[in-house]
Amino acid sequence: MDRCFMPKSMSLVVGIVLWTGICIGNWKRRIEITIDFLSVSFTVFVGYIFVRSLFTPQYIQSVYIGSSWILFLLMRNRENPTEIFSNILAIAGVLLAFYGVLQYIGYIKTQFYFPVIGSFDNPAGFAVSIVLCYPFLLHQTSIGKRKMLKFMACLLLIVAVVLSGSRAGILALCVITILFFTVYYQRFINKRRIFFISGGALILIGLFIGLIYLKPDSASGRVLIWKVSAELHKEHMILGNGLGSFKADYMLEQAKYLSSSRANENDRMLAGNTNHPFNEYLLLLIEQGLVGVALLLLLLIAIFRSNVPLNSPALLALVAIVIFSCFSYPFKYAFVWFVTIYCLSLLDQRGGLRTICFNRPFLLIILIIQCFFLVKNIIFERTWKRISLITEKGTGLLDNELSIFTKLNDEWNGNPYFLYNYASELKNVELYQQSVDVFLHCESYNNTYDLQMQLADNYYQMGCWEEAENRYIQAQCMCPNRFLPLQGLLRLYAKSNNRILAERVALEILNKTVKVPSYTVSIIREEAKAHLNKKSIH
Repeated sequence: MDRCFMPKSMSLVVGIVLWTGICIGNWKRRIEITIDFLSVSFTVFVGYIFVRSLFTPQYIQSVYIGSSWILFLLMRNRENPTEIFSNILAIAGVLLAFYGVLQYIGYIKTQFYFPVIGSFDNPAGFAVSIVLCYPFLLHQTSIGKRKMLKFMACLLLIVAVVLSGSRAGILALCVITILFFTVYYQRFINKRRIFFISGGALILIGLFIGLIYLKPDSASGRVLIWKVSAELHKEHMILGNGLGSFKADYMLEQAKYLSSSRANENDRMLAGNTNHPFNEYLLLLIEQGLVGVALLLLLLIAIFRSNVPLNSPALLALVAIVIFSCFSYPFKYAFVWFVTIYCLSLLDQRGGLRTICFNRPFLLIILIIQCFFLVKNIIFERTWKRISLITEKGTGLLDNELSIFTKLNDEWNGNPYFLYNYASELKNVELYQQSVDVFLHCESYNNTYDLQMQLADNYYQMGCWEEAENRYIQAQCMCPNRFLPLQGLLRLYAKSNNRILAERVALEILNKTVKVPSYTVSIIREEAKAHLNKKSIH
């Protein structure tokens, strides 16, 4: 169902499973890992999140997290020649950048609003992928032959990121380039250290301010999200609210904030549906608490205490991830997980305590468990897609499709978007009460403006005026700049003969500032005018 994310995540897990199977089957190879500060801190951090993920219905998250640790084990095992991945990443970056440039000039069409997205759903995934490949290609310019060709390839990557419009990507590229050439020309720079340090700092500060003013509304929108998100961690500061809790809690907190006196009109105009705080550290604090943040800090200390030069491609790529994590959601993408673990595996640590050899039957048991849940999830998603393609033809849910949807609901894999899709299909065939029940289940995992509108429409169709009114008002509080909740309230009050409130809502629609003019907004305003004219005639 999700062609931009899930196939890549599944492919990564399948690759890890196959690689692990090959290592287990090759009895001449030892599967071992050196116990040092980095491996211990990474294992504790991932283990903490893995244990927390076991208490959620989204079992596929546990598969992803467990696979990440296995990948780290395989990469960290020095018997596996991981260096070849560096060249693969450099080539992948060039191909992806070329693909993005072709999209920008219109040679390759995209199915989304953005002109440059690569094989992703938005520029964020495209930009972070290129930026992570960039250090490995930049390192190639200082070694071997054909340096000019490699340098031109680096320029292609830079152009692709600029065309994508990703401000975090542009900032990360600048930081990586400055760090790389600072080390490369270290002797020359040491003679004029103050001049270069102050110059580099001014360039980065100027660039940061310029990128903010490049898209001021977007920057203000993220500040709003950060302000609202900061309130979510206060109730469970130590252990956090749990994996996936942000999607369930954020929009309610946003509605609460925008309904208060603390919010201004600009906040209300910028508010929209949000399922990520655009800051991985803030998300970690909300979902995993101070314990998760402390374990991450321990891992970051281990990374920057590693025995590698500052211009190492692995360390530069990790610096890019640190920067991206401040302003975006890089760990939404499987490629970022892969590059992160690969880079961690390349970091040498001083003073490893000992080497542990892993028991092959133990790894085999883990592998079988991973395969079971992976196959189970793939079967679920494929069945869901097959049924959804049938319903998209306009025939609606027939008895056969309805029974399959019901069976999938009983075997739910933890994906809240399935619940939303199922409830929407039930609504389309006028099974309103069943639709409400499924939407209420979905609300516990992914509470959005759209879900509140769907619930309100269901209650409206059933004649449950009070419940419908509450849901329309909730949706309006979540996104005050939207007109559809007001249209719903206008029709509800007119249907229930509440003329005073209907007139008040109609006036509110006509006096409301239009954020983005559209045909839908025009129709809603005309409906409000017609209601007022009808009242004046009577």
